[in-house]
Amino acid sequence: MALKHLGWRAGLFALSLANSEAIANVNHDNVPQYLHIQEVTLDKALQHVAERFAYAYVANPKLLSHSDTVSLNGNYGLHEALAYLLKATPLTYIINDQGIVIKAKPAVEATAIEEVRVKGIRGSLNLSRKGKRESKAISDVIAAQDIAAYPDRNLAESLQRISGMSITREAGEGRQIILRGLNPDFTLVTLNGMPVLANNDSPMDSRTQRDRDRSFDLNLFTSDLFNQIQVLKSYSPTLPSGGMAGVAALSTARPFATPGVHATFTQQVGANQYANGVSSRSSAVVSATKGNWGGLFSISYGARNSQEQGANTFRWRQIPPDGADISLLDDDIAAAWEAQTLWIPRGNRYSVWRSDMRRLGAGAALEYKDTQSHITLDWIYGKLASTRQENHLYPRGFNSTPIIEDKTLVTALEVNEQNEVVFGKFENARVGTENRYQQVATRFEQWVVNSENALSNTWRGLGVFGVQQASYDMPTSIRAYMRGESDVTLDYTQDYYFADIRYADDLTQGGFWQMNELDAEQYGSSSHFVYGKYTLEYQPSSHSVWQMGMDRVHFESKTNYLDIQDMLKEEWKTTAVEVPLNASYGFSAHPKVSWLALRPRAAFEAFDVSTSAQALASSFEIDRQEDNTVKEIRTSAFVQHQWQSNRWTFLAGIRSELDETHVQVVQDDIKRSYTMNNFIWLPHVAANLRLHESVYRLSVSQSVGYPQLDTLTSQVVYNPLTQMLYSPNENLSPFTAYNIDLSVERYLAGVNRVSTNVFAKLIDDIVVSQRAALNIDSLSAYEQFIIADIDPDTIRGKVTPQNAEEAFIYGIEGTLQWEMPVAEMLPLASPYHLGLVINASYTQGDVRYYNENTGEALERKALPYLSPWLANVTGYLEGYALSLRVSATYRDSYIARVDSNTLTDEDETGFEPSLYLDAVFAYQMDDHWEWRIEATNLTNEREIQYSNSNHRPYNTTVSGRNYTLSLSYRL
Repeated sequence: MALKHLGWRAGLFALSLANSEAIANVNHDNVPQYLHIQEVTLDKALQHVAERFAYAYVANPKLLSHSDTVSLNGNYGLHEALAYLLKATPLTYIINDQGIVIKAKPAVEATAIEEVRVKGIRGSLNLSRKGKRESKAISDVIAAQDIAAYPDRNLAESLQRISGMSITREAGEGRQIILRGLNPDFTLVTLNGMPVLANNDSPMDSRTQRDRDRSFDLNLFTSDLFNQIQVLKSYSPTLPSGGMAGVAALSTARPFATPGVHATFTQQVGANQYANGVSSRSSAVVSATKGNWGGLFSISYGARNSQEQGANTFRWRQIPPDGADISLLDDDIAAAWEAQTLWIPRGNRYSVWRSDMRRLGAGAALEYKDTQSHITLDWIYGKLASTRQENHLYPRGFNSTPIIEDKTLVTALEVNEQNEVVFGKFENARVGTENRYQQVATRFEQWVVNSENALSNTWRGLGVFGVQQASYDMPTSIRAYMRGESDVTLDYTQDYYFADIRYADDLTQGGFWQMNELDAEQYGSSSHFVYGKYTLEYQPSSHSVWQMGMDRVHFESKTNYLDIQDMLKEEWKTTAVEVPLNASYGFSAHPKVSWLALRPRAAFEAFDVSTSAQALASSFEIDRQEDNTVKEIRTSAFVQHQWQSNRWTFLAGIRSELDETHVQVVQDDIKRSYTMNNFIWLPHVAANLRLHESVYRLSVSQSVGYPQLDTLTSQVVYNPLTQMLYSPNENLSPFTAYNIDLSVERYLAGVNRVSTNVFAKLIDDIVVSQRAALNIDSLSAYEQFIIADIDPDTIRGKVTPQNAEEAFIYGIEGTLQWEMPVAEMLPLASPYHLGLVINASYTQGDVRYYNENTGEALERKALPYLSPWLANVTGYLEGYALSLRVSATYRDSYIARVDSNTLTDEDETGFEPSLYLDAVFAYQMDDHWEWRIEATNLTNEREIQYSNSNHRPYNTTVSGRNYTLSLSYRL
C-alpha cells in the first residue's frame, strides 16, 4: 500500500551515516538523555524521544489510537525510554538502520508496515541535522537526499550551501571549494576515508591554465554517486593532515544504508542559452542486501555543451604611442600619452570559449555486516573529457593595442578620472584573431577497504586501506593566428566591463585576413595515493573511549609540459600568406560581432605542421619545458581520549607525524633532486555541552598545510633583466595553523534549528619569495652551473621561497532552518510545508604579499580567495507529490592572486561579487515515478574578473541560463 494512502506519520530524523574518519562516537543509544514529557499523547511522546536520540520514527497511526496521555521525566537511554512508554500498551519496537519502528506485539495481529524512505528536502534537512548534532567535531553535513534535492551538477555546487564555503566556477559550473577564505589547496578532500587528489584546469589564461595544486576538482563527479558529504571544520588528530582550512569527507553509497532490493534510474535532458545541442545525463543505482551481505552498483554518464562568451583585456599598461600618429588629439592628452601617464587597455578582445564535455562516473560497493564486523570494499571511477575551442577577436598591434607603427592614425581619445583611456578611434589599425583547439581529459580511480571489528566487549579495531590513481592529460593544444587591418573604435564608456568594440570592415571575408603564426603545447600530470590506517578503540565504560593508531601516506605527483610558440611567424611577417579556405569559416557565436575564424587542426594540416608539440620539438625552438616529480611519505601516530557524561563530552589527543618529501626536476636534460624532512606535533582539545535542545562546542587545535607543488618543483633560473638568481628552497616546512572554534547549536521542533560558529586561525610559516645576498660558496653545483659565465659581482641577489610570513583569520558563520506547515494550501491529500534555509558567513584576514621577481615585500591585503561575505538562501514549499525550491548563492569580491609577472600592469587581480539563482520544481507521480524541472543561473550572472586594486576591466563572461528536465524511476 502506498505511503500516502496509509497516512503514516514519520518524524524524519536521519539515519546514522557515520564517517570512519570522524571522531569516534560512544553509542548514542546507550547515553542517557534528559527527557521531560508532560501529559502528551503516545504519538507525541514517541516523536519527542526519537528527536532526542536523532532517529527516524515510523508507526501506523491505527496502532497509536490509545487515548491515554503519558509522562516521562528524568535521564533515560533510548531503549529504557521506549520500554517505559510502551509498557502499558500492546505495542513493541525495533531499532534498525532505518530508525525506530513501532509495531504490535506478536500476540496481537499486526498491520503490515512497509518500508518508509526518507525523501525530499525535509528528509534531507533531517539527515543533515542528525549528522551535525551527533558529530563530536564542529561540522556540517549534506546527505544524499539533500544532494539530490538541489539542481547540483557536481559536488562543488552541493558544497556551496555550507556556511563558510565558496566555490570557483568554469562555464558557470562549480569546480573548486574554498573553506573559510583559504586557498583550495588547504581543504583536504577524503573519499571513503582516504585522502584524494584530482585536477583538471581552466581553459582561460586569466584563470590560470594548467594549475597544478593539491586541491580536488569536484566537477569531475556528478552528485548522484555520493551518499554524504561531511565538512569537518575543527581538526582532530584522528584525521589525515593537510586540511588547514578543514576536511571535506565524501562518502559513496553503500547497500546497507537502504537494506533490501532497490533500484533508481534517471534520464535527464537539458539546454543552455548559448550552447548548441541538447545536454543529457543517464544514471542508475542498483543495490541489494541478503543476510549479512550487500552489493551496490552505480553509474552516471552525461554529455554537455557549454559556451562562455565575453569581453576581456590583457590588463592595462602605461605605454607610449610608439609609431602612432596622435597629431589630431588635444595637446594635453597627447602629452600625457607621450609621458606614459595614461593607462592603455591592451587586448580589447571579444572571446568565446566552447566545450563539449563528457562525464562518466561509476561506483561499486561490496558490504558485509554482522554484530561483530562491518567491512566494505568501495570502488569509484570518474572521467571528465572535453574538446575545447576558443575564438578571440582583438586589435593586435604594438603592445596588443590597435597601433601599427608608422601607419595608425588616432583620431579621438577620451580619458576618465583615473587616467584610463576609455574611448579611442584608430584608423588603419591592426586586427587579429586567435583560434585554439584543445583535447583534455581527467581520469580518477580509487579502491578502498574500510573495516570495523569488535575484538572484545571493550576493544574495537578500525582499518582503512586504499589506493588512488588520477591523471590529467592535454595531448593536443594548438593555436592558429590571423592578422588584418581596419579602422577600430574602442568604447568603455557605455559598459565599463564589457567594451563596445567596432570595426569598419567586414571581418567575415577571407580576403581581409592573412596568416600570422602557429603555437602548440602538450601537458600531463598525475597523482598517486597509497593510504593505510589502523585504529584501536578501547571503551572501558559507556563514558570513556580511547583511540590510538597509525597511518601512512605515500603520495606521488608527476608533471610534464612542453610549449612551442611563434612557429612560422618570421616567415609570414615578411610574406603575406592567405588563409586556407578549407581551414576557415564564418563565426557568429559572439553577440557583438561576426568574423572569420580558423579551424586550427585544418590550418596546421594545410601548412604541413604537426599538431604534436613533442614532434615539433626537433624542428622549432622550445619556449618552455617542465618535467618534475614530487614524492611524499607521511608516517603518523595518534592517540585521543573521549570522556562523555549525560551532558558533557571532552576530547583530547595528539598526532605526531614524520614527513619525507623527495623532489626531482629535469632541467637542461639534467636531473636535479633534493629531500626535505619535517617532524610535527598536532595537539587537540575539545569540549561539547548538551543542554536540553542546545549543543555548545569548543575546539582548540593545531593543523598544517603543505607548500604548493609548483613551489617545490621550481627551476633554477638566472634573469639578466632583474640580475637575480631564482632557486627552490630545500628546507621548507609546512604551514602551521593554530585554531580556535566555538559553536552554539539550537535544535528546535521538526527540522528547525539555528547554529552559530565563531572561529579564528593564526597561520604561521607561510611561504613567500624573499631575497638574500648571493653567497657563491653556498650555491649548489647546478646553481653554479647556471651562472658559470656570469660575473658574480653583477648578480644582485638570490630569490628563494621562505617560511617567513603569518596571517590571522577570524570570522562568524551562521545557519538557520525554519519551517511551518501550510494547512490545505492546495486541494491535495497531504499537508504542505513552507521552509527557509539560510547559510551565511563573514570572514576577515590578510597577509603580506611579496614580489617574486625581486623578493621585496609588498602590501598587506586580504588572502587570495577570501570573500568577506558569503550567503546561500533556499526557500521551499513541499508536500508529498509537489515540491518547489528556489536557491540564491552570493559570493563577495575576492583577490585571485598577486602575480609578480604582471606587477607592471596591476597590483592584484580578483573577482567582483556574484549572485546565482537556481530553482527546482518536482512532481512525485506515485511511489515510483518522479519528474523534475531544474533551472540554474537564472540571472545569467556575469563573472567579472578585475585588474588592479582600482578594479579595471580584465575578463567579463556570461555562460547562459540552463534548463533541465529529468524523469526518475525508483523500484
